[in-house]
Amino acid sequence: MAAGAAVTQSEDSGHDKPNAQIQLEKPVDTSPLYTMQAFFDGKMKVEDFARSEQERPSVPHYVFDDTLPVIDIAAIKERSSEEREANVAKMLMAARSWGFFRIINHDVPVELVKQVEANGKQFFALPMERKLSVRAPDFVFGYTGGSPIKWKSKWWLEGLMIKVTDEALDDMVNQVYPHEKEFAAQFKKDLKSFFGPMHELSRFIVEELTEGLGLERDTYTRLETPNSNCTGRMNHYPVCSDPDSVLGIPGHADTQMLAILYQDDVGGLQVLKDGEWVGIRPDDNSFIVNIGDTFQAITNGILHSASHRAVVNSKKDRYSTVYFYGIDNSITLTVPPGLITEDRPLKYRPFTIMEHRKYIVDNEVPLDAVRHLQINPEA
Repeated sequence: MAAGAAVTQSEDSGHDKPNAQIQLEKPVDTSPLYTMQAFFDGKMKVEDFARSEQERPSVPHYVFDDTLPVIDIAAIKERSSEEREANVAKMLMAARSWGFFRIINHDVPVELVKQVEANGKQFFALPMERKLSVRAPDFVFGYTGGSPIKWKSKWWLEGLMIKVTDEALDDMVNQVYPHEKEFAAQFKKDLKSFFGPMHELSRFIVEELTEGLGLERDTYTRLETPNSNCTGRMNHYPVCSDPDSVLGIPGHADTQMLAILYQDDVGGLQVLKDGEWVGIRPDDNSFIVNIGDTFQAITNGILHSASHRAVVNSKKDRYSTVYFYGIDNSITLTVPPGLITEDRPLKYRPFTIMEHRKYIVDNEVPLDAVRHLQINPEA
């Protein structure tokens, strides 16, 4: 990393660097693979990230739409049958129309979420060489400093994708923090404490929606195996001198069954609703849930995997923490017969999540990737 770029990154983020820079025991290939990595290295400029006039953000990060449906998880779990039914119906309606909803009273301690976020900030503040020790050459697990530089679409973010297994987590953290044993242990403990309740919350939401569709409650969750696609992700969107021309991440939908997101107080998440981009207000006491492509396809299009994006700003770095819930990567998924009717004929062909993910990466994360899973994608 160029010295000037390192200073700029530190000043922009406002977070302390680790107490000492540690020489890695073996050299790391630091040739730029990703856009933000190249920017920090002084090999790309802000104008290289500029979107076309049609793609540029029209809604700034601080403008929000407050009509996103709010679902009370405690009412579904603990209160009267009337409150339960009302919230499940509202959640199902939101999953069909918005593809997004806000959940409150979810029982995941906000202190834990904020600690995970703080650990993520510490990671992103590290020198590039240390982050690259766990880089993701296949754009899946590990550190991604933006989008691959060979892509036409240039993303203004850093991400850390974490496979939700003890072995994978231990290996990743130990590579990044080989000498900071105490911090590494706390990093792993916090993430494991976070992943557990987020997994249970995800399963609960999937099963409530499944039951609401008239299927057996575990129709989809029984397809969860050790080969399932459950992952955690930390995102860092650095300040940008030209936020009106740049996107943190352009419009896209998620691969998995669903995602649960916590965003800091900066704002930047936007959802495509009825052809318009709307901002989602940050709130410490709630999570944002969105339906993924897999859930849309195996419900025959009843649930909606909505496109969303992240915009950036020139004043303050933004961070978000996401848990993605997925089922088995390699088994062939099909629409249950109960969701195929005369009025709603079969729309989606058999597929695997692995196949869908490959299509998305090979095509540089297109806006409507789920269309390729349709029997008649041109319809």
